[in-house]
Amino acid sequence: MKSTTSEIPEKRLLKAIATVLSQYISETDPYILFNGLLDALLDVTQSEYGFIGEVLFDPGGKPSVRSYATTNISWSPETKRLYEENRRKGMIFSRLDSLYGAVLKTGQLVIANQPSSDSRACGLPVGHPPLNRFMGLPFYGGGKILGMVGVANRANGYDSDLADSLQPFLTVCGSLIQAYQNNVRHEQVARQLHKYKKRLSALDQSDARRSADCIPLGAGYEFNRSPLAVLRHKQPVLLTNKEMSLLELLFNNRNMPVRHEAILDHVWPDVTVGEASIRALMRRLRQKLPGLSFQTVSGVGYILK
Repeated sequence: MKSTTSEIPEKRLLKAIATVLSQYISETDPYILFNGLLDALLDVTQSEYGFIGEVLFDPGGKPSVRSYATTNISWSPETKRLYEENRRKGMIFSRLDSLYGAVLKTGQLVIANQPSSDSRACGLPVGHPPLNRFMGLPFYGGGKILGMVGVANRANGYDSDLADSLQPFLTVCGSLIQAYQNNVRHEQVARQLHKYKKRLSALDQSDARRSADCIPLGAGYEFNRSPLAVLRHKQPVLLTNKEMSLLELLFNNRNMPVRHEAILDHVWPDVTVGEASIRALMRRLRQKLPGLSFQTVSGVGYILK
């Protein structure tokens, strides 16, 4: 490593990385693990506060960051409450007219040692601690951006030498996020497979009970309440959990408009998404259930006739 006053001593950085990787072997909660990563990052960079997050993209391709670890800086009663409500499922940062937004838009290192006069900055919320210096770094894996880290208020400021010396740390961040993404995908597939098997098994076991629980929808469809399923001409139609959840909500309010807000609360109770996600889910439901009458009520929601 180059000998500069800004770079992090290699031994100190490797010790922090080894500690985090040791935690990964036994820790299954990503929020506990990444808070340990953030503590190590703040320590080695001598920064006051920061965050580590995964980069997400909405259906339109707009990026945002869902934090796995964010310093609790208790800005105000309102922001303290927001922090407590979201710290377990991840706070969402989506402003692109900001310093962290510049990282999302460019995929490059962003350093601002005078944020107050930086054209990329958007100002601070009321009660937010001073932001005297900032550095945001993206990390990659599989040829795409996976996430970013942001740190603030290092006494001597930030520079490219410091950023370069953090590359091993960023590589670890990328590897851990990929590992958790793979775990989540495997768990989701396993859960869906288990539910499908139970659903199909239950449908095969009792024709009499199925007939009692099945309610005609028209166009050859039936809605089965227990176990939850959709049949067409007595054959099951395979829907994802979210598709089934949306259909159940529309069915329970049949011939009545179901508002966007009710759909978000029912289908995505623990995740912040926008109306674009509803439209995409509705489009898939219409494709899988041709012949059913799903009507759009402009500016309101949807109706199952």
